[in-house]
Amino acid sequence: MIEVKLDDRIIKVQPDLTLDKFMKIQKNPIKYNNTEELLSLYLDVEVDEIKDLPKNNVKFIENFITQNVINQDTDKMTFTFELDGITYGFENDWKNIKWGQWVDMEVFSSKDKIFDNIHVIMSLLYRPVLTQKGTKYTIEPYKSSTVMERAELFLTRVPIQIWFGCSNFFFLISSQYISNIKNSLERTNKMNNLLMKTWKFLPKFLHPKLLPVSTSNLLTNSQMTTSPSLNK
Repeated sequence: MIEVKLDDRIIKVQPDLTLDKFMKIQKNPIKYNNTEELLSLYLDVEVDEIKDLPKNNVKFIENFITQNVINQDTDKMTFTFELDGITYGFENDWKNIKWGQWVDMEVFSSKDKIFDNIHVIMSLLYRPVLTQKGTKYTIEPYKSSTVMERAELFLTRVPIQIWFGCSNFFFLISSQYISNIKNSLERTNKMNNLLMKTWKFLPKFLHPKLLPVSTSNLLTNSQMTTSPSLNK
């Protein structure tokens, strides 16, 4: 971190871009392609104030920010991080994930909403750590009532690098999860087809009470409802 004097104020230049600022850039990339607008956003000062800074100072700040952004490892996964004395951990119990949590992640990570809801997605994925031993930890159970409050905290305080890492991990897990469901349904569908071909040759007491003929529809519906969030 560096400090820059502007009139009677000292501006602390953080090396990390926060979620809210990244989201603003994504919403209006043309505006923030301008150096003055980008620095104004990054430093939380007006564009006119940027113009009042000495040229060398502006160049120094620009280089500092650029170097820190370029040198960041955007593929690095952050499983835990600390904020205001609380350690937050990434979801690590996918087998027992709550239905409401999964639905919320599907909705907020859809292609047309994702850049408006990065902070909410992170709030769904990261929750307070209850116990930790080495790299193993347990996190607070999912509660829908706490999501938005945590999301607002993350919005202005969490660096975007954490999102880059966890988003890759999250979408990989999502794809694998849906793939497993699809494979399971396909296997069930094949078994049903086999039963339908052979059941008439079986004794009557072995005939199925109800043929699950709707399985193929379930597979189709599953693919339709999940595909928007898998093609980011």
